[in-house]
Amino acid sequence: MLLVWRGWGIAIPVIVIVIQLLVEQVVARFAGSLVVPQSQVWLLGLSLAALVVWWVGRRLEARPGRVVIDKQTQTEYELKAKHDLFWIPFKWWAIPLLAMGLTFALV
Repeated sequence: MLLVWRGWGIAIPVIVIVIQLLVEQVVARFAGSLVVPQSQVWLLGLSLAALVVWWVGRRLEARPGRVVIDKQTQTEYELKAKHDLFWIPFKWWAIPLLAMGLTFALV
C-alpha cells in the first residue's frame, strides 16, 4: 500500500491504530461478562481517534511559521510546514474517521 504524506501526516494511521487497540483492550478488560458489540467498540475507538487527530492537527497548525521578506516588493510572507496524508490536511482527517465509526455502528 502506498502512503503519501507531508510533515507529521504519517502520524494519523499510527494514532488511529494505537487508540483502536487501546479501546479494544480496555473494553475487553472492563466489560467482564457483558457482551459489547464490536461495532460499538469501533465507533468508540474511531471517535476518540478523530478527537485526537483534530486536536493534534490544530496544534500543528498553530505553530508559528518563518517570515520572509521579498526584496523587490518588501512584502512579508509566512512560510508554514504542511502536515497532511493523501493531500488532506491533518485535522480534517477527523471527519472521515468519525464517518467510518458511524458507518461501522450502523451497518
